[in-house]
Amino acid sequence: MFFFLQTILSTKAFAESDTEQTQRKLEKVQQQIIDKQNKLDKSHSELKQTQNKLAQTDKQIGQAARVLRQTKQELTATEKELKKLTARQQELEQLKQQQLKVLEKQLNSAYHIGQHDYLKVLLNQDSPAKLERVISYYQYLNKARTQAIEDLKTTLAELAQTTEMLNQKQLRLVELVEIEAQKQQELVKLKAQQQQQIDALAQLIKSESAEIQRLRDNEAALAQALEALAEAIDELPQQVELNGLQDIKGRLLWPAKGKIQNIYGKRKSGQLRWKGIKIDADSGATVHNVHAGQVIFSDWLKGYGLVIVVEHGNGYMTLYGHNQALLKDVGEIVQSGEPIALVGQSGGQTKPSLYFEVRYQGQPLDPMDWCN
Repeated sequence: MFFFLQTILSTKAFAESDTEQTQRKLEKVQQQIIDKQNKLDKSHSELKQTQNKLAQTDKQIGQAARVLRQTKQELTATEKELKKLTARQQELEQLKQQQLKVLEKQLNSAYHIGQHDYLKVLLNQDSPAKLERVISYYQYLNKARTQAIEDLKTTLAELAQTTEMLNQKQLRLVELVEIEAQKQQELVKLKAQQQQQIDALAQLIKSESAEIQRLRDNEAALAQALEALAEAIDELPQQVELNGLQDIKGRLLWPAKGKIQNIYGKRKSGQLRWKGIKIDADSGATVHNVHAGQVIFSDWLKGYGLVIVVEHGNGYMTLYGHNQALLKDVGEIVQSGEPIALVGQSGGQTKPSLYFEVRYQGQPLDPMDWCN
């Protein structure tokens, strides 16, 4: 038995160490990717400086938007709790009044009985049966009064606790409203700053040749990133069983609702073609994971902004770019349909959209063939 327990504990410890090992390796690879893409940028120093400023602003927006989303969720939950606590407080107040009336009747009965001498009443009973009934009545009366007092004490204690919780939730609600207002103002300010940087970037790359070179650099950075991720995945201990996407081709969820503007394979600029699709969507709209997997990248990439990459097993992965905020971190297991990001315009986009790719063994596939 001892050996069996020891085996279970050691297995659990091994699983936990695998998870930590996976987390560390993915974070290390992610940092290496970011370092490499910075070295890859051979553009003019002013262009590089503008891109770096934009990256910083995109990340700040991502953090502010993530906190704002969490605040709104807590705000909604707190308002629901307030309603429940208020309703319970009203119920307890009514119960208290009912119990006070019961106790009042008990005390009145005790008072009237107390006007007669208890011993005298007992001695005046000439019938044993009648005497027994009188004794039972007095015992019942005392027991009922004691129970009424205990019930009232319980109600008063719960009422006091509920009132205290209600006060705390009301204070938290005020605090959350203030946080929400601050984050909203911060987002407005950051988005204005982001737009200025996007305009400045557009001025620096207004020539077609500069734009083509920038797009090539961006694609090279992305290719290097995905190659590094693919190599890292092969060395990771498997936390969960991921079966790839081959069995559900044509039945994947769409990551966001909106109009598809750029189709896979369409000419982008010069000889460059789109390796994914862009979906026009509202800023802040939810981006959903298309199928179960593990987050293997969650950070900013040049040209693609705030990016999240999910590995689905057997060489398949999906990429979600230009997000406003990333809701999942490296190493997290995500389910089909789970929110993983918010639609934005990071990476220098002029309007909110989601860039989406499906890849197999590093090669891009047409998302239209894979989504339902």
